[in-house]
Amino acid sequence: MSQLRIAVIGSSGMLGQELVRFCTKRDMDLHSYRGCESLDVTNSDAVSKAIRGFDVVINSSGYTDVDGAESDSESAMNVNQRGPKNLAKACLENNALLVHYSTDYIFNGASIAAHRIDDEPGPCNIYGLSKLAGEKAIRETGCKHLIIRTSWLFAAHSKNFVRTIFRESQIRDTLKVVSDQVGRPTLCCDLAEQTLSLLASSAHGTFHVTNGGSCSWYEFAKEIISLMGNNCIVQPCKTSDFPRPAARPGNGVLDLGETIKLIGKPRDWNIALRDCMKELINESKMNEGDSTITPKHSISKNA
Repeated sequence: MSQLRIAVIGSSGMLGQELVRFCTKRDMDLHSYRGCESLDVTNSDAVSKAIRGFDVVINSSGYTDVDGAESDSESAMNVNQRGPKNLAKACLENNALLVHYSTDYIFNGASIAAHRIDDEPGPCNIYGLSKLAGEKAIRETGCKHLIIRTSWLFAAHSKNFVRTIFRESQIRDTLKVVSDQVGRPTLCCDLAEQTLSLLASSAHGTFHVTNGGSCSWYEFAKEIISLMGNNCIVQPCKTSDFPRPAARPGNGVLDLGETIKLIGKPRDWNIALRDCMKELINESKMNEGDSTITPKHSISKNA
């Protein structure tokens, strides 16, 4: 592993930062591309030049605005389908392995069982369609690939659900959070570590990688506030109470069976959340002297 030349695409993103951190800790031969400003994955010529000489290309970039994709499907498809296709073609030319991240949103969430790797996909929104198109484009090139489907990413940094609840619960008395969407929260540093474990195991094909356990967004928010020791009240609501441009799958739980067979069982999401919250709380204490406390007031919030 340490002898491999690795390129991380999208290293400024929430997951990309953790991938760079873990690769650096393991003293890997690493080059990172922060985002479109350093490498536009939709430009095939730029991609072809950028990844020459690499053994592994990890693509953590992507169009992630789920609601925005409904009104800008062209951008979503361009980044999430054309981008991976360009990377896959370049990897094929260089005999490199492409590691690419996909999502539980390729499934419609109608099933009550966890989604197996070989279950028939059926996205319920444009974002899911674009990610599924990216998967198909990679496979069609015939390049060596490792497609990792994941869900509900969070970290102590960057924009994500945990940081939103952490912030909002300090300025609001009440939050309303949907309770009829269920999935597996995934701490980005755990996903990065499991990615490297899969690489070390010479994994290829498609795998589901998340933290263990499952919960609703409501249960997720309750646990965040409990760890904060906050008095903010979280109330459950239905998805239909807060309609949004893009539909969401009711059940986004991914089956982890094949991944567990290869690299072992991941720690549960609530254990991972504790580490994340410790980091957030410590950061908040350090910044306390510079922050202004805003009086709380009641509001209905679909976080």
